[in-house]
Amino acid sequence: MGLKFLSLQVLPWCFHIISDHIATTTHHHPPQPVRLIDSDGFVKTYQRPVRASELMREYPKHLVCHSDSFYIGQKVPSLLESDELLPGHSYFLFPRDFFQSVLTFVTITSSAFARKNRNNTFFEVRKTQSGSIQIRVSDEFISKRSPIEEEEEPIVRKVCTTSDLEKDYRLLVGCKSRQWKPKLETIRESDRRRLGAAFGMKRRIKPN
Repeated sequence: MGLKFLSLQVLPWCFHIISDHIATTTHHHPPQPVRLIDSDGFVKTYQRPVRASELMREYPKHLVCHSDSFYIGQKVPSLLESDELLPGHSYFLFPRDFFQSVLTFVTITSSAFARKNRNNTFFEVRKTQSGSIQIRVSDEFISKRSPIEEEEEPIVRKVCTTSDLEKDYRLLVGCKSRQWKPKLETIRESDRRRLGAAFGMKRRIKPN
């Protein structure tokens, strides 16, 4: 009886350890990056925790908001300095003036972000259960943007001293596939002789 009682007590404990091990191994997922979209449409990704206060120091006179916080007829709420950006979410970086007025369709279409992306369907209009109209940037548009890793940003800031140079640099980086290669033509022997004569060079003939 004693042995049987011991086996019944030990068996559930063993299964508990195994189930915990399976749960920790099967539900482990790599952390998703934080995506920050500026007013020009450039996407910067962070592979680490980042707070709104850090971005406000890096971009003076700018505030950060979540991509799902655009509602027609309401002011866009900005993040507090102590707020931490959530992994896997998208955020926008706009000048402070953008957050001082009520959001309208005119505000959206006249923004610098919309003017630079007129040829793209970048937002979706949704009506919430409460009757509010939400403007949401489509995930497809964000996925098509070329992200800039955080490690590249110090290089951009160091090389580019003005905003125009920074934009040109990012356009150049985005066109890496279009690398220019010089066209080399084969120089024939007759052309080589003419070039030598033009520069006063004589061809030496090796003795037999």
